[in-house]
Amino acid sequence: MDTTCSICLEYLMDPVTISCGHSFCRACISHCWEPGTQDHLCPVCRKLCAQHVVVPNRQLASVVEITKQLHSGKCEVKDEPLCPRPHEGLHFFCKEDQEAMCLVCAVSHGNRGHSVGPLEDAVKEYKSKLQDCQLQLDVKLQKVNNYISAKEKRPRELRELVKSCHQHIVSEFEELPLLEEEKEMQLWRLKAEEEENLEKLKDHMALLSEKRLSLSKLITDMEEKCLELGPDMLKNVRSIMQRGHDSGS
Repeated sequence: MDTTCSICLEYLMDPVTISCGHSFCRACISHCWEPGTQDHLCPVCRKLCAQHVVVPNRQLASVVEITKQLHSGKCEVKDEPLCPRPHEGLHFFCKEDQEAMCLVCAVSHGNRGHSVGPLEDAVKEYKSKLQDCQLQLDVKLQKVNNYISAKEKRPRELRELVKSCHQHIVSEFEELPLLEEEKEMQLWRLKAEEEENLEKLKDHMALLSEKRLSLSKLITDMEEKCLELGPDMLKNVRSIMQRGHDSGS
């Protein structure tokens, strides 16, 4: 049974059958048989047909829908990643080689003592491991954020402490004018220590910010990896898990 319209050459849309037995899209045949046309000929067999004999063909409409679904399924299978050697579907995974493979290759690797199992099981296993690692990194990131928040208060606290020390030194030397040089030396040292501590704090904050950025990027990478499907999800999964282990340690 033909599921395409001979007029528009597309899948039949709201198919109708005319008196000669041929079927067309309702809109297509209506356009061909415009009002005022005297001879209503079939666009296929050129037989003269009665214009009012246009019967909806629900059975054909169902066949068209099934055909569309089957065609869509074939397209999905065609786009399925294939093993580069026997050109079969990738439905297995080798842990040693970290590689998705077909049944033929799976048997070959299994004969060599490799751990080979269904691809779907490998995806579930590594996705679970990634999610566990991600939770650990979330905790690590929260600790870094808390540490940064605490460190951000340190410059103000340090300046207040230096101010208090400065006032104490000035007060101690108020009644000792002959020790003015000693007072200036102590104030100079206090200022130098303040600048040194602020510089160290600045460097430390830069390292913490870099650590936070790295953790955030890694967590995002893991989230995106968990959203991938099939062989794509397993590509470089061990590498990203190692990055997670190194960052979390």
